[in-house]
Amino acid sequence: MKKFITTPIYYVNDVPHIGHAYCTLAADTLARYWRQKLGKESVFFLTGTDENSQKTVDAAAAAGEEIVPYLESMSARWKNTWKNIGIEFDDFIRTTEKRHHKTVHAILNKIHEAGDIYKGKYEGLYCTGCETFLKPSDLDENGHCPDHKKAPKAVEEENYFFRLSKYQDQLLELFTKNPKLLEPEKRRNEVISFIKAGLEDISISREGAEFGIPLPWDENHKIYVWFDALINYRTGCPNDEFWSNTLHLLGKDITRFHCVIWPAMLISAGIETPTEEFAHGFFTVDGEKMSKSLGNVISPLDLATKYGNDAVRIGLLSLFEFGNDGDFSQEQFHDLYNKKLAGGIGNLFNRVIVLIHKFLDGQTPEWAPMNPENEEWVTMVREKQDVQNDLVLFNQYMEDKSLRSAIEEMFYEASKANLLLNEKEPWKLFKTDPKGATQVFARLLFHLKTIAKMSEILLPETAPKMWKMIGDEKRVGEAGILFQRAEEG
Repeated sequence: MKKFITTPIYYVNDVPHIGHAYCTLAADTLARYWRQKLGKESVFFLTGTDENSQKTVDAAAAAGEEIVPYLESMSARWKNTWKNIGIEFDDFIRTTEKRHHKTVHAILNKIHEAGDIYKGKYEGLYCTGCETFLKPSDLDENGHCPDHKKAPKAVEEENYFFRLSKYQDQLLELFTKNPKLLEPEKRRNEVISFIKAGLEDISISREGAEFGIPLPWDENHKIYVWFDALINYRTGCPNDEFWSNTLHLLGKDITRFHCVIWPAMLISAGIETPTEEFAHGFFTVDGEKMSKSLGNVISPLDLATKYGNDAVRIGLLSLFEFGNDGDFSQEQFHDLYNKKLAGGIGNLFNRVIVLIHKFLDGQTPEWAPMNPENEEWVTMVREKQDVQNDLVLFNQYMEDKSLRSAIEEMFYEASKANLLLNEKEPWKLFKTDPKGATQVFARLLFHLKTIAKMSEILLPETAPKMWKMIGDEKRVGEAGILFQRAEEG
């Protein structure tokens, strides 16, 4: 089995913030889980940048730069940000690359040959901010785009159209056959309602656009940015074996593009539709939407510099369950880091290894010989089975994309180990019952191994340090600080 995991590609008119990092870290975390299960060669993780848009042209002009060097600089900034916060993608696609232009033309030609593209006149509203054609019913009470709070431009031009309306029944059938075509369920229901309300053909080109990919049969028209951008997934996919197990992660605001337009395009071109799409929610910062004017846009690099990459991953993905909306606060993030990472998992590892060095001279404690009549042995067997069940539950959460629940399971494992340590007090027990204390250390070490196994996915930069501390069958490693406590501010 192969697994192809993607993020949406990001506009380069601005720098990455924690909202972008949230989706990309989620994709990276899921990719790490599937690599652990299927093998590295069986998982392919794609992300990248969306560059063929008017907002990119406007951003380059505002920066006083030519478009090409601006794009190169900004795409490199996005790519390096992901690398610097510990994201391991297999490919980084740019929509200005020749390979992407080639794929776009090949798919557009197939759709054109199928008779699903025709020339017509477009009259309506266009929001440059979200690169979207809008209806009057899409606007807020002030006649503005609800996302960008600006009035869209009235546009009247001759464009090429895609016969989206032709695929209404096929799309509904697709959703019926494949419940995972869009998760969570509330997002799927929204899209199904949208389809049932009636689909209209959509404009797929802009005549005289400043920047973009020209239509293969009419170079006076540039391809509408969304029609071009969606094809990035085909450009970046290694082969059809990976494509047959595709998981698109996306924001809830772009479900119509990904779950209506995209599958219709693929059906028209004779290409298999994605197997899974998952729409995550958005978060506010201290109860307010992220905005430059409010000064609450947070850089993932700034958080990583202070707390470390693993803390950024855990801090963002544990805010709320993946798929829901939630709120981010610096205070909450700081508290989680100090209490659950530094004071929880980090302190647990350090204490256990220090105690094993002190009382067992660093030798790895062995489980007691089998003795069903010994009450302590029976307790240990049950505990070992419980821990193994915890790992099974953790894996199920990962497969269900319940990332917060998976993180809570890791913290729960640490809390159980801390409870065992504090209840049994092996440093006292060793004076009267050294064998019993040794068994407590063996049980604690088993908990640490389970946490380390989960951490290979959730705390990938810390996990190797954990395994080094755990050591081998003969000796544990040296104790150390996994997470330095962070000061306020």
